Amino acid sequence: MSTRSIVEMSLARLTAMLCLAVAIDSATAAPARVEAFNAQSWQALQTGLKTPAIVVFSTTDCAHCPAVLSQLAQSPLRRRIKAPLIAVVMDLAPGEADADLLGNAHYQLADRLMAFDGQAPALRYSVNKSWRGVTPYLLLFKPGAPPQWVTGPPTDAQLLRWVKAE
Repeated sequence: MSTRSIVEMSLARLTAMLCLAVAIDSATAAPARVEAFNAQSWQALQTGLKTPAIVVFSTTDCAHCPAVLSQLAQSPLRRRIKAPLIAVVMDLAPGEADADLLGNAHYQLADRLMAFDGQAPALRYSVNKSWRGVTPYLLLFKPGAPPQWVTGPPTDAQLLRWVKAE
């Protein structure tokens, strides 16, 4: 590998770290605790949300989830309507590795942090019967409008459709 390639890779990594630092700095306060996510809390979350929200289902080994959380944390549309960003970790239970999750830079971008508490297949089914566990999986929620499900990073058009949904 050439010296130029090494320098370019180092600059790319430094740029990514700076972008994440800016995103963390400009985000709302990081979650203070890991909440349980089970069928009852999912139902309560859906009925309790009175404003639009984004729920991102993630795993600790998801390669694309950090970028999606960063994209959504910085989204001008999300910020304009003050929609909370809720991260749900599917491969750890509450109490299993809370300090690691709370200390993880990309989960600090979320307003709330939840972890699956129960059987993952049953919880995924309760969320959306057709979802097979691919991450990142997003729910663009707006009270009074049908839920919008997105696999992977949402496009600007999908976010705009969500904001304008009635």
